[in-house]
Amino acid sequence: MNKKLLSGLALVSVAATGFWACGEGNINGKDLNDDIAMASNDQDLQTLKDNALDECRMTPDCYAKYQGYLEGTEVPTSVDNPVPDVNSSNSNGGGNSYTMPNVSSSIKIARSSSSINIIDNPVESSSGAAPITDDSFGTCAPLKNPINKGEKVQWQFKANSKYPGFDALKIAKATYTWSFAAGAVDDGTGKGTTSGNITYANSGATTASVTVLYDGTPISVACDPLQVNGAAITGCTCEPDVAIPDVANGPVTVTWSVSKCATVGATITGYEWTGATGTGESATAAFSEKDQEITPTVVVSNDDNTKQSFTCSAVKAIDASKPDYEFTDQGNTNAIPFVGNVDATVVFNLPSGWHGAGDAGTCTFACQVDRGGTGDGKITGSIGTVEIVGGDYVTATIDVANTIGGKSLPFVLNVGSNAGASCFVAW
Repeated sequence: MNKKLLSGLALVSVAATGFWACGEGNINGKDLNDDIAMASNDQDLQTLKDNALDECRMTPDCYAKYQGYLEGTEVPTSVDNPVPDVNSSNSNGGGNSYTMPNVSSSIKIARSSSSINIIDNPVESSSGAAPITDDSFGTCAPLKNPINKGEKVQWQFKANSKYPGFDALKIAKATYTWSFAAGAVDDGTGKGTTSGNITYANSGATTASVTVLYDGTPISVACDPLQVNGAAITGCTCEPDVAIPDVANGPVTVTWSVSKCATVGATITGYEWTGATGTGESATAAFSEKDQEITPTVVVSNDDNTKQSFTCSAVKAIDASKPDYEFTDQGNTNAIPFVGNVDATVVFNLPSGWHGAGDAGTCTFACQVDRGGTGDGKITGSIGTVEIVGGDYVTATIDVANTIGGKSLPFVLNVGSNAGASCFVAW
């Protein structure tokens, strides 16, 4: 018997049409002794056949080689060459020896209950055509972006279910061939729509593509680019020159500036802004209406092909001429009740001198929580740029100058599980 096929991990199963599918995706013919031995158990043989077909379909290399045979579009050539049924007697002197006919390289075994076609060397399937480039067939992108030089990353293809003539079954049977730029190293662990782990020795932007053998037609899809960073860029901050622009008297321009960037073994070379206009370390944006909010991002580059993105501090405009709430006096008797969460503009019009001559120093902005029966007393928020955090009674220290003359401040209050809060200005 063919020991190579039946021993150890080399054996996967025997295919329904009479060939052997091995773990590495190769198809080997059985010898005649294998046929006779396996003919003694039809049920086991059928199970092995089915397993072999499934295994080959699920193995991209095997399926790509023998797609035509598996789909029935390749008809095997064979000659009638019957092999005796092992259940029949063909003995010499009562022994168990058999006289076998000559066997060609492609034979057909005929039995009373079933027949098996055996192909020693099936023809490998191939469309023979150059790939069709069609990015509408699906999308392809790295699973992480950016990465650092020497770091591993996988790429993944996703089919477009709205592609004309899309067939989910054909996609399930498709095979995938990945192509990467020079210098990329593939560890060979790719499976189906996901590539193996790819390592890049060089920094910079790189690309990839995948060719999908779909229903016998190779379709090439270009992948989104991947950024491979070299020397790291760290520590960058991006802050505005005006934290709370008031547009009551017209548009206000805010400037964000990048600082404190560091890179070891390389030099900063450029800045790319999104959400604000600029080409260097600074960029601007104009505010023209209340509640307009801008949060720019900046990509900082160095001469080791690194591009690192940083998010700037958000800026939201207010309009003192259109306040949501107005505080006109101090004390909890002048508190304003807020129901639920708050994101508003408040105006302070307390009388000059309420806190002493010169309106200098600081005062307290306080909020008393309304638990509403189920609340836990915890609230968070901010008045201007000052954070509010605490329990049933929370306070924030603000400048007295901000409480007079119609000064506007943004007010944010997150009441959590509480019903709301009542807030006021105190000494």
